[in-house]
Amino acid sequence: MPEIDMTYSTARAMKEALAARKVSALELLDLHLARVKALNPVYNAVVALDEEGARERARAADEASARGHGNGPLHGIPMTIKDSFAAVGMAATCGIEELRNYRPAQDAVAVGRIRGAGAVIFGKTNLPAGAADHQSFNALFGLTLNPWNVERTVGGSSGGSAAALAAGLTPLELGSDIGGSIRVPAHFCGVYGHKSSHGLVSVEGHIPPPPGHFAEPELGVAGPLARSAADLELLLDVVLGPPAFGPGAAGIQLPPPRHHELGAFRVAVWNDDEAYPLDSSYAAAIEAFVSDLRRLGVHVDTVARPAIDPAESYAVYLQTLFAIIGAGLPPPAREAVIEAGKGAPADSYARRISDAVQQTLPQYFDLAEQRQKLFRAWRNFFVGHDVLLCPITPTVAFPHDTARADMAAQFERRIIVDGVPIPYMDNLTWPGLVTVANLPATAVPTRRLVGGLPAGIQIVGPYLGDRTTLKFAQLLDERLGGFVPPIGRTA
Repeated sequence: MPEIDMTYSTARAMKEALAARKVSALELLDLHLARVKALNPVYNAVVALDEEGARERARAADEASARGHGNGPLHGIPMTIKDSFAAVGMAATCGIEELRNYRPAQDAVAVGRIRGAGAVIFGKTNLPAGAADHQSFNALFGLTLNPWNVERTVGGSSGGSAAALAAGLTPLELGSDIGGSIRVPAHFCGVYGHKSSHGLVSVEGHIPPPPGHFAEPELGVAGPLARSAADLELLLDVVLGPPAFGPGAAGIQLPPPRHHELGAFRVAVWNDDEAYPLDSSYAAAIEAFVSDLRRLGVHVDTVARPAIDPAESYAVYLQTLFAIIGAGLPPPAREAVIEAGKGAPADSYARRISDAVQQTLPQYFDLAEQRQKLFRAWRNFFVGHDVLLCPITPTVAFPHDTARADMAAQFERRIIVDGVPIPYMDNLTWPGLVTVANLPATAVPTRRLVGGLPAGIQIVGPYLGDRTTLKFAQLLDERLGGFVPPIGRTA
């Protein structure tokens, strides 16, 4: 075991310790494997291990370091991968029974790039079946519990990823996001996540779609989760690039951040419930965070909004999202969604999603045109502002509700906002605001708790402005402090 405790260290700190020979790759791996064995029976975040393969790679990393060849950006750093990505040596199930025994012959493109950068991948993390819920549970592996409060959800679909980071089981994670699936778990578990601009990171080898499909879907992205904003950029730089580049080739050159000083950023804040539901206690946490910014000399505009109709934007998002999801559903599941919409009110989720699943190609093309208008409205907004801060969901982490696991069950569930039950699927409102326009968003903790639970915020930027949102998040870490572990809840 290493002489220094690196349980909650950042990946960059681990990288420095490895380079200084203060710790070996094998020691780091053993530290994390020991924590998985000690804590994972409680939280159920890690659902597969490749101990033998990981130890072999860690030894090889140490040998390369001894020869002076350990130069990869992730050389020797242990990490886990969301179980929606193909990773050789472990099953890739996406929580689906039919994929229980599917063992891919090659890595997903992003996973291959991570291995090529020298990381020691040792496990896979839990998620909802089909990556289609804001709770991480499935019939194969069961329910993942939140290290802050085991009665609350970790979010989804990268819920096991965020829980593993919060519990100190891994320093880095690769997740995916189409409905807030990186940002929501980061928010609920008090860690960091980055939804990349659409098209920056290959999702080839991700499930869904089913294994063997190569088309890059609309809306869906891959991106990093970590315990610091700097680590997000470290991993993003490794996985950048579409499939055509290949795992070992050059990536995309993103524009530099717009500013390098916190006070230079032109910051807008959208923190009210006029457009989308928002619990007042969560809104108060965000307001306290905004007060922190003002004390640091940041100019904050709480009135500015993009020239969009939020209700129309959300409608376009829902129709696009469930056209994509519906196309990949197994026939029985698709029919269940359609059946749930029959006779339902026109404004209900059951009806709206049933209609989206059944839409025609001309209707889908019309959505594409509406999205183009949204792209332009957001582009104009970011002429006068550098980042927009807004909530990630209506609430902080909510209690588990896993009586039914089918998608139609989500039409009937409820969450509580200011004491009032609202539709469970309203969890998609704030994430969808960003996703529908292909924008980048960095989720960071506000360093405030609501009912003992962490409250996050998303930093939204212009398309391809990933380095701008990441830089803003890094400057916040420097001035306000970084990740705080759930002290007293993890050993």
